[in-house]
Amino acid sequence: MMRGISATTEKFLLDLERLQKRSAKAQQQLSSGLKITKVSDAPDEVSRLLIARANLASVVQTQQNLGRVKLEVDTAEKALQNAVSLLERARTLTAQGANDLQGPATRRQIASELQGILERLVAVAATAVEDRYLFSGDSDQTPPYELDLSTNTGVGPYQGSAPNRMIADTSGLLFSIAQSADVIFDAPDPENKVFAAVQGARRALLAVDQPTDPPDPTIPTVAQALRQLETANRYLNQQLASYGLIQNRVREALDAATRLEISQRAQIAEIEEADLAQVAVELTQTRTVLEAALQARAANPRRSLFDVLR
Repeated sequence: MMRGISATTEKFLLDLERLQKRSAKAQQQLSSGLKITKVSDAPDEVSRLLIARANLASVVQTQQNLGRVKLEVDTAEKALQNAVSLLERARTLTAQGANDLQGPATRRQIASELQGILERLVAVAATAVEDRYLFSGDSDQTPPYELDLSTNTGVGPYQGSAPNRMIADTSGLLFSIAQSADVIFDAPDPENKVFAAVQGARRALLAVDQPTDPPDPTIPTVAQALRQLETANRYLNQQLASYGLIQNRVREALDAATRLEISQRAQIAEIEEADLAQVAVELTQTRTVLEAALQARAANPRRSLFDVLR
């Protein structure tokens, strides 16, 4: 008991203090929108809140990683679409050059266009995003190929390396996100070599009017060049389709991450955010009781706060 005051007065003051604390707590929650701003607000909930926040941070980081990968994969897929169009154009030109009605000047012009297509294919293989060559594997600071018309393939040796880059989804499952240019444009199977198919067509058309002496066995006939362009085109379309599958995988992972982010934010809100409607009612009630108690005490000092509350 407080010295110098009655038990009734002491009880009134203690009740008054509790009401003021309730009112202050409600006011703080109403202004901040949070029911937890410090550990003492809800000690039992703090660990849950910290875990939920850590999980949310992990999900957000995964989303950012997937977003960057999506840009790379979408760019690579568009690049391969362009490559397919270029190879189809090479087939059309070579078929025109195979026509016996075409003269030497036309065949030379077509061969020149095929060289331009080969140059553009080399540029496609060097597609980059954020200063990274997408088709150079792990050696992504080096363009994968350089044009070299003195070779049977039309390019120099592969300058990249095997691709080992992978990305994790929200479950932690890793999946591959890239192919290298040596697989896409210069496959081990001679029938699937994209660069070599275009270079072969160019050399074949030039050799019709300017045959080598002795004959060069590495130069195909125009008919052979057309067949190689057809098989290379089918192969390149398969590589394009594989990037479509990667796109779908990245899209699914992003969708899953978005759903998980929403769930995590809802969990955090449930733990730390105040029910503003309920808090407003609590604030009104405590203020009303406080005013009533003070008025009653002023009118009759002997009455306790609980007398007013009854």
